[in-house]
Amino acid sequence: MTILEYRTRVRHGGRWETVASHNEKIAALLERQFPHHEAILWAVGLADEKHGPNARSREDWLNTVAEPISLEGVWNSSDESESPIGETKLSQTDAERLKRLLEVLINEEQRLRSLSPATLDDLHERLLDQGRFFSQEAARPDYAHWSCLPKWTAAETVALLLDKDPHSVNSRSLKPFRKSPFARNFRRLLSIVNRAIELGEIPGIERNKLKGLCTRMAIDFPSSFENELLLPKGSEGLGGNGASRDKPTLDRMILVMAAQHYDYDPRAEENGEALAKLVADLEAAGLKTSLTMVRRNLQDAWKKIKLQPGLKGVLKKPTPPTA
Repeated sequence: MTILEYRTRVRHGGRWETVASHNEKIAALLERQFPHHEAILWAVGLADEKHGPNARSREDWLNTVAEPISLEGVWNSSDESESPIGETKLSQTDAERLKRLLEVLINEEQRLRSLSPATLDDLHERLLDQGRFFSQEAARPDYAHWSCLPKWTAAETVALLLDKDPHSVNSRSLKPFRKSPFARNFRRLLSIVNRAIELGEIPGIERNKLKGLCTRMAIDFPSSFENELLLPKGSEGLGGNGASRDKPTLDRMILVMAAQHYDYDPRAEENGEALAKLVADLEAAGLKTSLTMVRRNLQDAWKKIKLQPGLKGVLKKPTPPTA
């Protein structure tokens, strides 16, 4: 396959841009689920050339696939032998295991190739969005700053609704990302809010009227947004009527419960199993959430209390082992 088949150059905004081809988009989407898809599909191609694509359920076809991917360290059989002519010969168990692995990958590749160009492009852009600046932790807002302002502009409101810092995530910074689903959604919400202002429905974005505004305009209103930005000091919180939220205490409560009952470690980079258990219990109680949301809330809580003195128990900094 030539370089012309992989990449296309288009002119946009007075400059040339290199965009991913159809095959590159499929490869990027497969990479997310199957890190070794290139080596496996290459082996599949070799087996197809030798035995024909109609032989994919046969033992000799699977043996041909297994040999190169085993040499590449992509897949290891638990029990194999050699045929009289020196070819790989898989056990029945390994053959079934390899067959299942190949079926999942081949079916996903075929599904992606069957998609329309527009649908494939959208999936690829969503994948790219995960690594773009607005998906990074640095793009999240400083709630302490924005909660002190009585009003926000339309652009500031939309950024905050999307849990982004208006200083870094705005129309100007998103302009280069024409196809980005996040950027498109930002522009859509901004047009809705601007339209409401133009029609006189709202003179400006008042903090205490924002939730009602979003309800009228069918805009998703995140609960974290309300907790961080809309609850004024002295409002009803966990302490009951007229009680202010003792945020440091609430943060400790959340972290201690997560650490004691779900083995969550605020200092660890990975807490997948603990987070999965938390999400399952929350959803069992009727609270729809996600791993990302739970992880973010726990990380936020830890950031806000880890510098406080007197941390004990599961939150205390572990003592390094003596030499």
